[in-house]
Amino acid sequence: MKKYSLKNIMHSAWSIYRKAEGITFAAALRMAWANAKTYNEAKAAAGITETVREWYAWFAAGREVIHESKAVLKVTLLDPMTKSGTRVHSYFTEAQTRPIEA
Repeated sequence: MKKYSLKNIMHSAWSIYRKAEGITFAAALRMAWANAKTYNEAKAAAGITETVREWYAWFAAGREVIHESKAVLKVTLLDPMTKSGTRVHSYFTEAQTRPIEA
C-alpha cells in the first residue's frame, strides 16, 4: 500500500501555489509534503485504520455528518492563506455520517 498519494500532494502544491501570492512552487511543494506527513503521523498516532474524511468530502460523496458528532481526528496543517499560517482540519469516520436525504 502506498503511504502517500503523489497525485494529491501535487494537486495540493499547485493549489497552494495558485492561491498564495509571493510564494515559489518549491515552497508550495514543501508545504504540501509537510501537510501529508503531518496528516499521516497524526492518523497513525491516533490509531485510526478506517477511512476518515473532512465534512465537505463526505458531503461530496453523498453523505452528511450527523449533527453534534465529534471529530475523531484534528490536524493543524500549513495554510499560507490564513493570518496565522495554519488551519485546523477535522476528520470524521463513515460511522459518523448518514446518506443525504432528498
